[in-house]
Amino acid sequence: MTDTIFQKISDIIKSDFKDTFAGGNVVLQDSTSKNVKINKTGSFLCLQLDKRNTSIFPFFETSIEDLCKVSDKVMIYPKTDSLFVFIVELKSSNPTGAIKQVRASFELSKYICGTAKRMLNNPEVDIKYRGLIFSHKTFKGTTKPKNLDYFQDKNSELKYKHLTSGNNFDLDSLCY
Repeated sequence: MTDTIFQKISDIIKSDFKDTFAGGNVVLQDSTSKNVKINKTGSFLCLQLDKRNTSIFPFFETSIEDLCKVSDKVMIYPKTDSLFVFIVELKSSNPTGAIKQVRASFELSKYICGTAKRMLNNPEVDIKYRGLIFSHKTFKGTTKPKNLDYFQDKNSELKYKHLTSGNNFDLDSLCY
């Protein structure tokens, strides 16, 4: 069932906002942060939400602070019994405020996945949302970054972690 919902999500997202990759490596970067290389074994869908001069929320009032902030990428990765949705924020400067962008994209991701499920008559699918904040700067205002455990967001059911950019990561090892 994870393959079916994965395909439905791919079908409903405009091509302007997605990149689909088969197995192998993917390099994530924005204009100012260090590259992050993601190694993976299967197909995944990478949504590019934070595009310059492109509003993904044309019905929101853009003058309201933090309303239209989103993460750089959302990676959707089907694994055997679960669909993993990785919400990725790439930071070149202080990553302290990144969690706000991850939370906003978490809500958007739930809407996207919920829409795909609705179109498939609401099948039972285990969807796991994970925030990944990559930065090479010090993490102020949080505990020291841990590469092993996810933090539980105090405001939602989202789990997230801080990771050091400029490194290689195995996507399968982040699927828990």
